[in-house]
Amino acid sequence: MMKTAIKIAYIGTDFSGSQYQPDRRTVEGELKKGLVEAGTINENTRVYLSGRTDAGVHALCQVAAFEPADIKLAEPRIINSKMPKDLWSYSKAEVPDGFDPRRDPESREYRYILHAPGLDEVTMAMCSEMLLGTHDFTNFATLEPGKDPVRMVKNIGIRKHGDFFFIDIEANSFLWNMVRKIVSVLRMVGSGEQQPEWVEMLLDPGEHREGVPAAPAGGLYLMKINYPGIDFIDDEYAKKRAYRRLSESFESYYTMSEIYREFRDAMR
Repeated sequence: MMKTAIKIAYIGTDFSGSQYQPDRRTVEGELKKGLVEAGTINENTRVYLSGRTDAGVHALCQVAAFEPADIKLAEPRIINSKMPKDLWSYSKAEVPDGFDPRRDPESREYRYILHAPGLDEVTMAMCSEMLLGTHDFTNFATLEPGKDPVRMVKNIGIRKHGDFFFIDIEANSFLWNMVRKIVSVLRMVGSGEQQPEWVEMLLDPGEHREGVPAAPAGGLYLMKINYPGIDFIDDEYAKKRAYRRLSESFESYYTMSEIYREFRDAMR
């Protein structure tokens, strides 16, 4: 028996996270409701997500897997007809019955877009290199009871564009709030509030424990999930429709962004 896996994207602003919660608007809840309405799955079919995102966090590449009731109705363009405007599918793959979207990835990649004029990019990059490799990230996470705090960070890339920093982090898996706390740490060393030696202290929780604040959720999105041997096929029609919906939905935000920029420049 085969399962279907789909890539979904969403703007997390109006979701109470991805994981199903009774009486809350969640990604899992809206996705399952739409799949049932489209006839893609039955009411009692389980939908498995590749991971959890918190309230306000976005995703460009969350993955959901399920056993379709009708394989012909498991197409992104059909699924999207029953989805809200801030949630859509754009790619699919046929996967083995044993496929587990949460446990099978070899890595995940997040991007945080940070508006922070005046930070020292060189210091941030130097400190990010300290985080590469396998470490105990207790000080960089909100730990759940019994959770192993050791993770392997494969790559951190920092790119500056105007007043924005694009911070990309790839790891085998992430702890709760790990990316957002790493961003806070990089911001504090980039501003001079903390020195690089502080990062080394945080990486030794046996000797130093400190609560690091998490950066705001709205700047974070799940960018990519890497599955070995799984070939997703994009639905170009679904992608074009999503582009049009995004353009229409965010027109007012683009306008306000330009107004803010002009006001800021006028106040200099």
